[in-house]
Amino acid sequence: MKKINELLRYLKNQKHKVIKFALLFSFVFDLLFIVLLSRMDSFSDSSGQLQAGMVAEKDIVATKDIQYIDSNAMSKLKYDTEKKIIPIFKVDNSITANVTAAFGEFSSTLQTYFSENLDYDAFFNLGEKLKADGYTLSPEFLYGMGKTPAANQILETSRTALEDLMTLGVMDKSAAGYDKNQNAEVWRWRENLREKEDIALTDLMTTDKIPDFIKSRYSSFLDKKDLQTVVMFVQQFAKENLFFDYDETNKKKETLLANIEPVYKTLMQGDMIVKKGFIISDSDMEKIAAIKQSSSSTNWSGIIGIVIFFIILFLMGIVIVPYALEGSRARTESYMLFFIILIEIFFFLFLILVKTPPLFDNLIAALIIPSAMFSMLISIVCSPLAGVSFAFLSSLIVFMFGMNSALAAVFVILSGVSGALVVRRYSMRIQLIRSGVHLGIINMFLMLTLLLASGQFNTHRLLMLLFAFLNGMASSILCLGILPIIEHVMNVPTQSRLAELSDLNNPILQKMLHMASGTFNHSLLVGNLAEAACMEIKANGLLAKVGGYYHDIGKIDQADFFIENQETYNRHDNLSPSLSVSIIKSHVKYGVEKAKELNLPQEVIDIIAHHHGNGLISYFYVEAMKLEDKARVTPEAYSYSDGRPKSKEEAVVLLADSIEAAVRAMKNPTLEGIQNRVSDIVMSKIESKQLSESELTFNDLKTIENSFVNTLRGIHHSRIQYPKQEEINELSSDTK
Repeated sequence: MKKINELLRYLKNQKHKVIKFALLFSFVFDLLFIVLLSRMDSFSDSSGQLQAGMVAEKDIVATKDIQYIDSNAMSKLKYDTEKKIIPIFKVDNSITANVTAAFGEFSSTLQTYFSENLDYDAFFNLGEKLKADGYTLSPEFLYGMGKTPAANQILETSRTALEDLMTLGVMDKSAAGYDKNQNAEVWRWRENLREKEDIALTDLMTTDKIPDFIKSRYSSFLDKKDLQTVVMFVQQFAKENLFFDYDETNKKKETLLANIEPVYKTLMQGDMIVKKGFIISDSDMEKIAAIKQSSSSTNWSGIIGIVIFFIILFLMGIVIVPYALEGSRARTESYMLFFIILIEIFFFLFLILVKTPPLFDNLIAALIIPSAMFSMLISIVCSPLAGVSFAFLSSLIVFMFGMNSALAAVFVILSGVSGALVVRRYSMRIQLIRSGVHLGIINMFLMLTLLLASGQFNTHRLLMLLFAFLNGMASSILCLGILPIIEHVMNVPTQSRLAELSDLNNPILQKMLHMASGTFNHSLLVGNLAEAACMEIKANGLLAKVGGYYHDIGKIDQADFFIENQETYNRHDNLSPSLSVSIIKSHVKYGVEKAKELNLPQEVIDIIAHHHGNGLISYFYVEAMKLEDKARVTPEAYSYSDGRPKSKEEAVVLLADSIEAAVRAMKNPTLEGIQNRVSDIVMSKIESKQLSESELTFNDLKTIENSFVNTLRGIHHSRIQYPKQEEINELSSDTK
């Protein structure tokens, strides 16, 4: 482990050089690996182009497992599918509109003639006009109809019958040259809404069926003669408006054929295709073609595409990943290296499953690899946004390869994002088990949705739902097993690691309790103050709490030199101010050294190092000014020199440390007094620029002040004065 820590320390010191080298190395190595795969196991045809009917000059054997599409089975399946396709017929609404408009104009004209009692000549002219338009209605018939009392009813019934007929659709009898037992899908429009109806071709309306159609609907309220007139009008004006739609039918056909699930045959490694001296058959040629297709002869266009894809992928990673790690600037380099290592592991696991040899298609490989585990690890160690970024980049890798790549890529990104989100509030290891159950259920739902959306769902795919659930559980269990190793090797302050460090039974805290009880109690209060304040400003409260607990561990071995641990006298009374201040300052240095020995996370060490900033130790500075030559006393010699806080958590612990000590020193802390003391200390830290390098805003400081006051008010609340036992006894005796 010592060697591993030395290696990590070396890598951390290299900073951006290591990241650049890791990116370049992984990019080049990945490309070389893929190109190598593309040239492996090429099929050599030394005898030239093989053809059916030729005699094989050598044994032709499958060098690896190959899945190929059974062309005969697919041809039969496509033929059967095409036979089942129902032709689509559409009603042409423009013809319907023209027909109804023509009859409407004719009806209005005729009704006008009837109402004005025009002579025969007018009807003769109308008949000639109708004849020119293609209608065969004699003037005598029209003139005589005007004398019929039911003329208007006949016209109205004819209009209604014509509209019903045209809306239903009229197909030319000669166009119905299809299988009489076949159905048709008819598209009609009523009030601009499309209706679909499956109907037998023999039941479609044709011109010769018009009389029967009209008689079946209107014979009950028209006599035979008037009904015959309606039939004549409708036959005159009705036109074919129901036509076979080749484009829609062909589109439907293409969709159905495209959704046909391929029928595969499998060649196992070592299978004999053709023995030497035997004639090559058509079925043998199909197998040989499958071997050729699966062989990795150099495909320069494919290689160029992969190179371009990888360049885009790496550029996206270079832009996205640092942004996702922005909240962890102190560890950006180590987190970047961690991210690169995990993406490489995922890349090679996936490539092994789909390429060397091609055991599975992408969707099956995505179910076998616990891809969400990587996002969960990165989400816990780095940030949820980094976990989401990993899911996005890994899905692009999946999209590159093999069959079902789009479905697999969608599953990987959604499962990865779900994994990153289900652990975003992770604090205890047992939560990973519950997260695994949740993720498994989410994976099942995702897989079911993808299969239904792609039209691939059937009873044979039900097992994939179980695999999807197991994938989520496996991701969680593996994350649970791997996370402690990563926490130790990378020394990261995950929530579970911080929870373990906050346990008051830790040996170093127990040692503080027994050797420096005042410091122990002070540290507990500082930790609780800092945690509550950080929670209010959306910072890492648990990190601040742990930092508060450990910030004064440098005092343990010199506990008697610090006022909170002194019971009888102050040891500094016998020391010079310069010696006293060096002892006081040293507790920061000793605390950092002890924290490194304990292998505490760097974030906790930074809190210990910066919990006093570079503030002035005013008490001993004033004492020195009183006792020594003022010209020789400088503020720098009586100030801490470990640097100002850089993060919100460091700054909050600094404030909590000063405020807790100051309020504890108050003889009778009232609410107003606490408020004034907290405000004064915060303002003094601002004026001395102790918070200038932290990420705190003025709004944050106001929130922190309120949090400190509320917490301290609960600690130092006023209490009633309970009577002494002697007073109780005296009062009791008086009543007797």
